[in-house]
Amino acid sequence: MKAVRVPKKFAEEVRKFVESRGIKDRSRLIIQDGNYVEIPILDGYEHLFSFEVVEQKNPVFVQRKDLRSMLTEVIPKDLYAFVPRSYKVVGDIILIKIPEELEEYKEVIGKTLLRLHPRCKSVWRDLGKEGIYRKPRLEIIAGSGSETVHRENGCLFKLDVTKVMFSVGNQGERMRIARLVRDGERIVDMFAGIGYFSIPIAVHSNPKEITAIEINPDAYRFLLENIKLNCVKTIHPVLGDSMDSTPERSADRVIMGHLFCHEFLPVAIRAIDGRGTIHYHESTPEAVIDRPVRRIRKACEREGKKCRILNFRKVKNYSPGVYHLVVDAYIY
Repeated sequence: MKAVRVPKKFAEEVRKFVESRGIKDRSRLIIQDGNYVEIPILDGYEHLFSFEVVEQKNPVFVQRKDLRSMLTEVIPKDLYAFVPRSYKVVGDIILIKIPEELEEYKEVIGKTLLRLHPRCKSVWRDLGKEGIYRKPRLEIIAGSGSETVHRENGCLFKLDVTKVMFSVGNQGERMRIARLVRDGERIVDMFAGIGYFSIPIAVHSNPKEITAIEINPDAYRFLLENIKLNCVKTIHPVLGDSMDSTPERSADRVIMGHLFCHEFLPVAIRAIDGRGTIHYHESTPEAVIDRPVRRIRKACEREGKKCRILNFRKVKNYSPGVYHLVVDAYIY
């Protein structure tokens, strides 16, 4: 568990910095050690600091109530095992999956979550996704309002949770890609959404241009708003289907952030101008864990190109026995 160790006179400045970037580890408290202060940070952001980053030997954890403990006297004992152990906070809105067994207690759960997170304005029950646009199926169970602005890694994302999805668990991957982009690169973001990858790249890197393609009109509208909200000028938004709208031989780097997009691999390969990198995401069962790599190799072979696998990693668990994987492939 990492922490930035800074002299006391710089502590407030560094605290504001880590909180504005959304990289403070909120499960641990800031502690003082003599003339120094240790500010807990999330793993993977050590490179952002000129101050010493240490591995905390004796971290002090935040002592707070959680949802399950607050519901012990509300939910019957025979149903308590069904109480969700986790949920997502997007901006000032909470999203939670509630099983059918707790249907009659959903409003109680929603109101309890608002007491637990007083800065939040509404709680929505997550019922999954539907349609080609993967539109969220949500039911409001407490509070009001569906539009929010989510702050992450120094970027702002405006969205309506009932119209577009936002995966909080992908923030590390979004910053990883942004750090890989070199000055002057031309980027094609084939499934841009509200700017999940395009915005962090534009904010934290120095690309020549980012062509951000999105087919969902609702997501595209928020993409336009987020470009203005983050004051970035290198993103060229395109409303359209990536199958038809991806320009050939136009990119040094292509991002394929949709989990079900293997049919678009030939299009992505043709978008590379001579040689470049593709970041291909896929939802993959553990039994066929190498499937994304095999698909890239086969697509390259059909397009008369070669590829070198630079990186193959798990982003997170997608569902039991299924992983969200990403492959970085150099195409030449």
